[in-house]
Amino acid sequence: MTTIRTRLLIGLMTGAIVCTLAATMLLYKLADHEADEQSDQRLRLLAWSLPLQAQQDWQLPHENDPDDRFDVQAWRADGVPVHLSVAAPALPFPRPQGFSTVAHQGQRWRVYSDTVSGFNVQVSQPIAIRQRVAAEMALRIAPPLLLLLPAMAIMIWVVVGRSMQPLEKLTQAVRGRTPAALQPLAATGLPPELHPIVMALNVLLGKVESAIATQRNFVADAAHELRSPLTALKLQLQLAERAEDGARQTAFRKLHERLDRATHLVQQLMTLARQEQGGAPPVPQRVDLLKLARQVVADHAIYAESKQIDLGVSAAIDALDISAHQEGLAVMLSNLVDNALRYTQPGGRVDVSVGMEHGRPFLRVADNGPGVPEEGRERLFDRFYRPDGNTVWGCGLGLSIVKSVADAHHALIRLNTNGSRGLMVTASFPHLLAG
Repeated sequence: MTTIRTRLLIGLMTGAIVCTLAATMLLYKLADHEADEQSDQRLRLLAWSLPLQAQQDWQLPHENDPDDRFDVQAWRADGVPVHLSVAAPALPFPRPQGFSTVAHQGQRWRVYSDTVSGFNVQVSQPIAIRQRVAAEMALRIAPPLLLLLPAMAIMIWVVVGRSMQPLEKLTQAVRGRTPAALQPLAATGLPPELHPIVMALNVLLGKVESAIATQRNFVADAAHELRSPLTALKLQLQLAERAEDGARQTAFRKLHERLDRATHLVQQLMTLARQEQGGAPPVPQRVDLLKLARQVVADHAIYAESKQIDLGVSAAIDALDISAHQEGLAVMLSNLVDNALRYTQPGGRVDVSVGMEHGRPFLRVADNGPGVPEEGRERLFDRFYRPDGNTVWGCGLGLSIVKSVADAHHALIRLNTNGSRGLMVTASFPHLLAG
């Protein structure tokens, strides 16, 4: 692809050449017009001055320059010719007085006719002579103008080079940024045209720095959280190795529980990483929230039965379509239902509802478990945060994943108390598709 510098040089040089040629043509036109005016004036002067010499022979002034050639024809008032130039066009009198252009012997002539002192005078000159005079006048002016082209080329080269220096300076500044040094670019000393680019790059650098910091924090938190279950697994394995035959089954059962917790933690970490990877956003599609809720409830039905929890779906409508990423919504709702089942006591109730509220479609998961104090709800979306006093095992990533999916869909998450106890989580979406 052609560089900006090359495009500027080619464009400016082409423009300079075209303007020079146009100026040369204009000069020729002006010179031609000037030559015509001067020659017409000389034709008129000759026609007025020669009859004054009628008592003598009709003699034209001797001119060494062929460009000053004129031909004269004169008649007395009675039509008797007194002077006839052989080369001049033989035009009969009487003729209209004044200037005219005629063709004679393959040439075009400029003719002036007038009656002066009783003589009919006709003075003529070939048009070719005038054109040659005009061309010579233009050629005397054009060379200095053409000699300016090299000087203009050098000036254009220097100006374009200096104009590109701020862009090269900005390029060097961007090239100097590394993942460890993503400080904003300075806009001082740069032309105003580059300020929007610098601002956009600074916004991008800020996003990259934030993404890198998030990744580092994620890796640090993941390593910290994985250390405890892996250490516990190692200790549990050592206990199982030393256990007697009767206690070995209990030790292996606890080992399986530790493995399940570690597996769940790794799965949640992978899910959170996929939601926050920062790649291209998925293409939205038509998603029926009611159908999605029923599918997620069906997936958790066995777990709900094992805990003797009443899990169901309620909706006042038959279908509710929005534009969203179906897999992301499924992950979000699955985590909400899983959290509700995990923290609700046996014999409790978990309700998943779908509907419209204040003109916005929503998904809601409500349980009658122990709930969360209002002052502790702010931190529920923090990674690896678990309220004090929790005896149910978990990794503290479920609601972080929910928040990540909700932000990707521009949804609003609200936490409220479900009646007198329990927790109710509502996700409101901005878009509703028409049926």
